[in-house]
Amino acid sequence: MAEHHSKTSTIEKMCHDSDCAERINHLKPEQQKLFNTFTYCPYCAEELMLICHSCREQLNGNEFKFCPWCGVKFEEPDTR
Repeated sequence: MAEHHSKTSTIEKMCHDSDCAERINHLKPEQQKLFNTFTYCPYCAEELMLICHSCREQLNGNEFKFCPWCGVKFEEPDTR
């Protein structure tokens, strides 16, 4: 049986473009929370990809309970 990590992580959205990704990394926490609700990048209009915050690997969807790459459990999204 696989051993699961005790730490948790989140699913984040990121742009494929490295220049946009750099700009996104410098957003304030409240701006980052809003950014994670977007479908397209506000800087280049490309569709955003989902990534695991822990291992930075790309995910195919946000319905996962655990990262298929590093095994970390995803936190429940904040619905406030």
